[in-house]
Amino acid sequence: MLNDLSAARAAVDVPLFASPTVTVGRWRCPVGHPFFADSGPAGGYLVCFPRTAVWIQHDGGPAFLADPTVVTFYNEGERYVRRAFHPAGDHTDWFAVAPSAVADALREVDPSVDDRGARPFPSPHGLSDPHTYLLQRAIVEHVSRDAPADALFVEEAVLAVLARVVPGAAQAPRRPYGRRPAAPVERVRAVLAERFCDDLSLADLARLAGCSVFHLARLFRAETGATLHGYRQQLRLRSSLERLAEPRVDLLELAMELGYSSHSHFTETFRRTFGVTPSSVRGCLTRRRARELASRLDTHLKTPPAL
Repeated sequence: MLNDLSAARAAVDVPLFASPTVTVGRWRCPVGHPFFADSGPAGGYLVCFPRTAVWIQHDGGPAFLADPTVVTFYNEGERYVRRAFHPAGDHTDWFAVAPSAVADALREVDPSVDDRGARPFPSPHGLSDPHTYLLQRAIVEHVSRDAPADALFVEEAVLAVLARVVPGAAQAPRRPYGRRPAAPVERVRAVLAERFCDDLSLADLARLAGCSVFHLARLFRAETGATLHGYRQQLRLRSSLERLAEPRVDLLELAMELGYSSHSHFTETFRRTFGVTPSSVRGCLTRRRARELASRLDTHLKTPPAL
């Protein structure tokens, strides 16, 4: 029985790179898998980047929608459960970091980390800015594709990602941890996570949320820190990264699928958001040069931009 459970977990939880300082892995768990709802306590100090949307609920807290705009944090041994949202289940890239490195990174922005002992992450989630999201994706692609992985580079790049996300980890959640998020905002986030390619108007979203357009626009920005348009834009652009690793992807077709009016509109929006063009990302990924992309990003990223 134990061997069966170990095999079941190994099928969905795959370490891609490991060193004494960091481990990089991928979680690809379908909804019907025995570990989907409850995969057990966190096995380390984890920084996770969802690639599909999934509901997550930590012990003692409200459920929240973890989608590609969000970074999630787990303290070692922390219990949590999942609830399905995306039909593919939970696809997440994860980084486990040595406790001393987590504490050092958090201490830069939150001296009270030393008072929390074995629970350095006070918040279960924060916002994932676009440059950090692309950097972590490039790291994962490097350890997946560019064998052998450059160990020193991977360790430094993962610590750079950690440094960029800890300000969000150090903050208390936007709402008191015991209070549920505003229902209209969660309804709209769920709609956008599923229909981000559609040309939805503010009136469409307000009707689905059950509130006025003015109230929704103001409430959404207060709860998420982003405009509705900006939030949808991030979902579209981060989704595009799933396709850019395909050798034969056509950028015009991809632009149209995502809801952009033209190839140039998609390219300019992508470049303005990520700092590189979609064709350069495609070239690096399809030619197994993800380390080159990650190096370029890590070199010029100094401070995290706003979502």
